[in-house]
Amino acid sequence: MSRSDQANCGLLRGKSVSAAAGSRDKFLTRSLPSKQATATIRLNMANIIVIEDHQPVLKLISTLCQSDGHDVMAFDNGRAGLEAIREMTPELALVDRRLGDIDGLDMIREAREASPATRFVMVSACSETRDIVTAVRRGVCDYVTKPFEPEELKSAVSRALSEPVDPPPASRQKLIILCPKKAA
Repeated sequence: MSRSDQANCGLLRGKSVSAAAGSRDKFLTRSLPSKQATATIRLNMANIIVIEDHQPVLKLISTLCQSDGHDVMAFDNGRAGLEAIREMTPELALVDRRLGDIDGLDMIREAREASPATRFVMVSACSETRDIVTAVRRGVCDYVTKPFEPEELKSAVSRALSEPVDPPPASRQKLIILCPKKAA
């Protein structure tokens, strides 16, 4: 679909998309005046928090997510991002492995406790197997290594959003089995 067709179709961008669309998986169907056809455009709206301490990478990730129609809040430090996750319960958080003020893996552990419905994608220059395994054990849906191609990041976001939300982990309880004494 060309840009003019998108404009004629009424495809909204940026903030007005979220106001008009509301929640994820909304559909717009409009007639295209130039082609006398009907187009259905799926808006994959999600609330996403990006936490990255390097400004150029933060801006790139935020822009890529916004270009797919998501509402994005960006944070350049882990503590502010963690607080936002606690308060807003986003559908997805993209987190750098090594943040200046807090370790990304530790932050994800705390964030999962506060917001079990949030999915996480780790974005990191570190590609050590140990870090990847630890991230997956802490509930990360995907792990994207820097430098990355834009489509690689977009695919990771799409996969994470398509995964079902895990139920909150059951609290650990002691199991005590009482056996009655046998009569002699």
